[in-house]
Amino acid sequence: MKKLVIVAVGLSLIAIGAVPAAHADSLQSVLFNLNGSSVTDFSTPGMNVGAFNQTTGLGTITLTFNPGAAGNYFFDAFFDNQLTPAFFNEYGTAVGAPAAGQVWGIGDSDTANVIPNDLYAQTGANTLSNTNTLPGQTSNFLLSCGGASCNGDAAMAMGFGFSLAANQEAIITLLLSGTAPASGFYLDQTHPIDPGNPQSPLNLFYSGNVQIKTPGGGGQVPEPSAMFLMGTGLLLASAFLRKKVHR
Repeated sequence: MKKLVIVAVGLSLIAIGAVPAAHADSLQSVLFNLNGSSVTDFSTPGMNVGAFNQTTGLGTITLTFNPGAAGNYFFDAFFDNQLTPAFFNEYGTAVGAPAAGQVWGIGDSDTANVIPNDLYAQTGANTLSNTNTLPGQTSNFLLSCGGASCNGDAAMAMGFGFSLAANQEAIITLLLSGTAPASGFYLDQTHPIDPGNPQSPLNLFYSGNVQIKTPGGGGQVPEPSAMFLMGTGLLLASAFLRKKVHR
């Protein structure tokens, strides 16, 4: 209903010749799927959103997952951000190569399965297929464009499949930002210049990673060179003490 209101207002402004001002990102909906258990808020156990703005949809989310048992697990995360009116005039790009076990998708947000490539449904079913179904850059600002080359209501999703030993945990980090990562794989949601956004294209960049750790594990093993220097120091100290004893 909210999106229908936005459409009506946007078309009314166009009709009277007014240009709506571009605004910051706004988060429309989320979906998190942890091993088949899906939520549409931020209540996934172990999730930390202290560094994430739930209004703008920008920031960092971390998830600490420690099942206490060895096994294969997965986590998928879907974000539908509106960059500026009109929300249906956007497209997506995947940049770089995903890491092992990482999956992703770019496509129409939540179409109630009207569109087979419904990204929301794929996230909930853990069927992200590393596919961009909204690569086309033909403007759809007036809702008059049809076909694969057209912009749409873009959303992005990313997931990770990983294995844990009995004493391990996964730390999953998701980052949504207006600045592209310096390196690594990421997704890019773009709202191009149009009558509702006349200044410059707007972008939302989505990246993430998973780290496998052992809680309470010991410190790092010293490098061989450090071990050599440590051993040399101990030998010299021992020789010095023996020399003093035999004087």
